[in-house]
Amino acid sequence: MDNVQGRPVFEARNLYKSYGGLRATDDLSIQLETGKIHALIGPNGAGKTTALSQLSGELRPDDGQVWFDGQDITRFSMPWRARMGVARSFQITAIFDDFTVAENVAVAVQSRTRHHFSFWRAVSRDAGINQRAMALLEQVGLGGFASRRAADLSHGQKRQLEIAMALALEPKVLLLDEPMAGMGPTESNQLAELLEKLKPDFAILLVEHDMNIVFRLADVISVLVNGAMIASGSVDDVRDNEDVQKAYLAEGY
Repeated sequence: MDNVQGRPVFEARNLYKSYGGLRATDDLSIQLETGKIHALIGPNGAGKTTALSQLSGELRPDDGQVWFDGQDITRFSMPWRARMGVARSFQITAIFDDFTVAENVAVAVQSRTRHHFSFWRAVSRDAGINQRAMALLEQVGLGGFASRRAADLSHGQKRQLEIAMALALEPKVLLLDEPMAGMGPTESNQLAELLEKLKPDFAILLVEHDMNIVFRLADVISVLVNGAMIASGSVDDVRDNEDVQKAYLAEGY
């Protein structure tokens, strides 16, 4: 079941997760639609990382369900979800510093193919894999850096590389965990432009602290406080919500 006429392609229903007496996720429900960016925000300790871990399959909820393309995937591991089309980026993706930029993406492309992972030399000689890797680098704006050593990229360029590696999995859903962290204004703007270009083809969940970026990119914003969602709606709805302002937006956004 693809995302048709507003039907969510990815959905969490009534997720709960507790650690002892602490409820980290409290009846969380969220829906992602293709062509929309859904931002998940909240103060430190609100439960965003725990929620994202349950959505990606890294962590199993105590109760509730996760659905993708009409299938209950609650019990599926993170590798299985990645194969199906749910990619979590940034905190999970590993860059091989000593490989070139193109080689990093080629490894990610190969992980999506049906044959087993083989010795690196065989990967480097596979024309199909390398062509796909170059196409992905062009898509994220790194085509001119293919032969550069990954360790020599700027912080923002490494984020772009991580996105290319996530796209190599051919996902339908992108779960992005604080992609702008550590970036200056110029790099943040460049990454925001990339996400705007990717938006039509994916259902994107964006966990982000930079509220200027959130208000720029998000179609829907959900706000977590103490593991529970206190508000969800359009940018204007959330910006004007008094509970949100008291809990999180003290700066007057």
